[in-house]
Amino acid sequence: MRIWLASAAALLGAGAVIAQTIDEEMKPLPGQYQSRLELISAEIPGMPANMTEMMKGMLERSITICVTPEEVEEGYKEALRKSQDGECRYNSFTATGGRIEAEMVCSTDMGEMTMVMSGTGSPTASDVTMQMTGEMGGGPGSMTMRVRQNRLGDC
Repeated sequence: MRIWLASAAALLGAGAVIAQTIDEEMKPLPGQYQSRLELISAEIPGMPANMTEMMKGMLERSITICVTPEEVEEGYKEALRKSQDGECRYNSFTATGGRIEAEMVCSTDMGEMTMVMSGTGSPTASDVTMQMTGEMGGGPGSMTMRVRQNRLGDC
């Protein structure tokens, strides 16, 4: 699963009715961002208990990315959608008053995955927790991840 989230959010569901509210004052600034991904929990069918720690080692990382002025225009909504593999559509998306709340459904090679996102966002930082549920290999499973981003300066 790609985790891009430098400005954090998005998708316009093709033909879907989407409850959405977007506050222009939360639009991210262009620039260089540090993005940190953390695996909080994972419940995957057939996965041994000690495997969660191994997954943390494989998934958790910190990267530096450059967000262009063009990407900023897409805002949080599009950045979150682009961060996921598969065809994704929003059931709901709200970014107001410094809060980001969304539900997105993605169709992947393994099946359908639902992601509920909740967190904070500003022009220079975001902190979003994603609860993913759906088909994970041998059956239904879930994962919770946290993505934090901070603007470091210009690219």
